[in-house]
Amino acid sequence: MLRRLLLTVMVAGFALMLAPGCGGGAKAPAAAKPDTAVQTGAICDTTLDTSVAANNPAQPDTQKPEPVKKVEPEPQKPKPEPEKVAEKPKELPRMWDFGSENCMPCKTMKQILDPMMADYKGKVDVRIINVYEDRERTQQFRIVTIPTQVFIDAGGKELFRHIGVYPRDSIVAKFKEFGWE
Repeated sequence: MLRRLLLTVMVAGFALMLAPGCGGGAKAPAAAKPDTAVQTGAICDTTLDTSVAANNPAQPDTQKPEPVKKVEPEPQKPKPEPEKVAEKPKELPRMWDFGSENCMPCKTMKQILDPMMADYKGKVDVRIINVYEDRERTQQFRIVTIPTQVFIDAGGKELFRHIGVYPRDSIVAKFKEFGWE
């Protein structure tokens, strides 16, 4: 009789590990007793009723573990060929202004930045990014207020951020501060 009870508890524990919604065999918290976890389903939301089989050894166990699903290995991706250093263009530091066409402060920034794009061509990537057209980049930089100017080094690290209209002389001072002049 003790063997039957032990077998029932082991089968119930195995079924609990495979039960859907349990995170694929999550372990019971350290404070929980193993027999309590099996009987109450304390490991996850799935409750297994083992009390019938445990209290009545003559009755067969009706709960059977689900078959283990085979996991197909992911196809291997071809390895990219190494790039030649000479062919890769040099990354420039960037000053990106995030705004929109129907924002008055953004229109002011456009008047400031349009001539700077030509003046700093090949030195600094000065760009105006429309937040409604480039939502991915807007989310990447967590832009919540426009206009916002983000200064990024050649390695892609954000160095400085300003919200609102930023005068040309202040932008040029930041370029000098970062050694971009």
